[in-house]
Amino acid sequence: MSRAVLIALLLLGAAHARAETSVDAGPVRVAIECELVGRTKACPAFLRGLVDEQKVLLGAPRAGAEVVIYATATTVGTIDRLHLRFVGQMTGAPAPVELDVNLDTRATDDEQRAALAPGFRKGIARFVEVRHPSAVDVVLSVPKTLAGATAAGSPWGVELGVSGEGNYTAQYQTVGAHVHLIARYVRRRFRAFALQMVEGGMNRQPPLELEDGTLVSLDSERWKYRFGAEAIYSWSESWSVGIGSYTFFEDPKAQYDFNSRNRVAVEWDMFPADDPRGNRLAVFYHVGWIVERYNLRNVLGEKFAQYPSHGINAVGSVRHDRISYGLNLTSDAQVNHPGRRLLLTASPFATIQIGNHVDLNLSLSITKRTFPSPDPAAIDPSDYEQLSRLAYAEPLSLAGSLGLTFHWDPTNGVRNNRIESI
Repeated sequence: MSRAVLIALLLLGAAHARAETSVDAGPVRVAIECELVGRTKACPAFLRGLVDEQKVLLGAPRAGAEVVIYATATTVGTIDRLHLRFVGQMTGAPAPVELDVNLDTRATDDEQRAALAPGFRKGIARFVEVRHPSAVDVVLSVPKTLAGATAAGSPWGVELGVSGEGNYTAQYQTVGAHVHLIARYVRRRFRAFALQMVEGGMNRQPPLELEDGTLVSLDSERWKYRFGAEAIYSWSESWSVGIGSYTFFEDPKAQYDFNSRNRVAVEWDMFPADDPRGNRLAVFYHVGWIVERYNLRNVLGEKFAQYPSHGINAVGSVRHDRISYGLNLTSDAQVNHPGRRLLLTASPFATIQIGNHVDLNLSLSITKRTFPSPDPAAIDPSDYEQLSRLAYAEPLSLAGSLGLTFHWDPTNGVRNNRIESI
């Protein structure tokens, strides 16, 4: 009887040894535990993906795992600092390995995953080496301390925007262009920028021949030059105050000879100024003074006017990967005569990042306005160009825009999107 028991025990031990050998020869079973998720998809999505792409690793529940990775994210400005702790539960496992990985929350998913991968491989390699020494290779690179100290970054940035349109036939030609240049200065609590913008176009077509043989030119030219600057200070995560001044000049057939707008504004935003995704849900109130001179006398007999104005603007925008989209709502009214001059605009927009320094911009603008229209007696009925440019007097208008923006952003890593376009 005792001999039979001994044989049974030997057979059981051999089977157990074969099972252990089979397990030890297989992939390392890894569990992911997210303690603080943070603002990226690093835990669990990216970490699980990194486990799945390695044949030497196998995702497993915590109870059956041989290595458990604990991930804890903390916020440092626009960076999620992900602390990874690798704890081994296998025979011969080394001491727990701890390391930090910085993830730029403004980067794309692919860029964040690429930044996470080296730290993950560095931590898990110690445990893979215990079971599969030949599966681990080591590559050394030049550290930043040897390559030279990195610059702290500059708060200055530049943006160049261009767009155009055109049409050509043998008798009809139309061309138009828009160019703007913006210089930016951005800190976490303060930002400022200066704008220079010019746009223009021309139209060529056959003249109109009257019954008496007189030829009336139907050609036209247009231009506009605009410049200004604004500065914004954020005194908390949600509240900001700003001041801005903009002036523009137009050609003699346009509505204005010149227009100057000076305003101050206060804004509340649900998101912080340096939200990593650039999300906004904000409302701001503005008040200021407008001075303008018209090319045509209006029905009030004015060619020059100045008046106080105020209004409430709202903006909401979100970013998904490389696409940002949102809606701007703006209003402006004359303080002492709100029914005389009133402007309401709704503008949905989208921005697509097509390169590190190039964006594609799409926008649509719907505008409802009330203002003193041109005096019919001041309109020259024989001036075709003047007549064709009176569309600004229409109470409702719809406009669309498609253009490219070339930008060289500040290198200090700061985002500040408070009170845009005062």
